[in-house]
Amino acid sequence: MDAPGILGYLFAGCVLTLAYAIRGTAGFGGQSVAVPLLTLVMPLHTVLATVVVLTALASVPQWMRDWRKIEWREIRRVLPFSIIGVLSGLYLLEQLDLRVIVKAFGVFVIFYGCFAFVTAAHPLRIPERYLYPAGMVLGTFAGALGATFGAAAGPLYVIYLDSRRLARDVFRITITTILTVQGVVRIAGYARLGFFDAATPMLIAAGLPLVLVGGAIGNWLAGRLDQRWFNLGISALLVLSGTVLLLK
Repeated sequence: MDAPGILGYLFAGCVLTLAYAIRGTAGFGGQSVAVPLLTLVMPLHTVLATVVVLTALASVPQWMRDWRKIEWREIRRVLPFSIIGVLSGLYLLEQLDLRVIVKAFGVFVIFYGCFAFVTAAHPLRIPERYLYPAGMVLGTFAGALGATFGAAAGPLYVIYLDSRRLARDVFRITITTILTVQGVVRIAGYARLGFFDAATPMLIAAGLPLVLVGGAIGNWLAGRLDQRWFNLGISALLVLSGTVLLLK
């Protein structure tokens, strides 16, 4: 794929601002929105490498503010299985043709968008007796999907953490911590696979101010939006972007 022109970079800037405003509002979802849309104008490997670094950097202000609220017990339950999933996803990336992965990603995003649409008003809740095995399974799948597609890890963690009924601020910083630790492992894996090239540092430097602006907008919007309509809007955006990826 050729480098995006001026319109492509403007589109990418708008996507980053929107995606991280969503992340700032909900505590997750930034990569789920950013990766499929950015893949429309950039190669998947470049998008994966750039977005995972931006997400890690965007987490720093929230950590500095809320680190005392991290629920470490939940992290210890989920994170080991997430790392196993990440390693599995990195293996798939190494073995499969990226063109095949892009098409599979389009299908996955459409199905995920439909799932998010159906559960927008009634989030899934896991019964207490199934929480630990569900955390193992969801953590593993979240790690694998996050590493392979760069997206959809957050919502799987949400299913588990939402069932734990954590306070909103505790929920947001805990899921941010899980995703960031997972992201560090992904960064090392992407570097080994050669996904970081000469353009990646420039894309990160250009994108970071937009990510921080988006995060600030999202933090301001948190609690001010109707959650159901917010979720429905994200779902529609995911279905649209997945469809465009398939037709690309």
